[in-house]
Amino acid sequence: MSTSFIENVFSSRIRIRIIRALIKYREINITKLSRELNVNHKVIEYHIEALKRLGVAEEKRFGRIRIIKLSENDPRVLAIERLFLELEGNNQPA
Repeated sequence: MSTSFIENVFSSRIRIRIIRALIKYREINITKLSRELNVNHKVIEYHIEALKRLGVAEEKRFGRIRIIKLSENDPRVLAIERLFLELEGNNQPA
């Protein structure tokens, strides 16, 4: 992982909170994510777009419904997920 990737992914508390929520829920609607984190919808959208550009998040659309999830096939995302699980003490044996 390059330093700039790490800096961009973890550049704000909101992004960190979004990543934690995506790890917890696996997939979540942007509106529900906004309510869950108690953060303005536009702010959530801004950070989701940044995470998508970095390859950390993916979006599925069903009409007006937007579902966000972590990119499953990116080894960087798997490393981030392992880091969060380890730090939060939720490391499950394989």
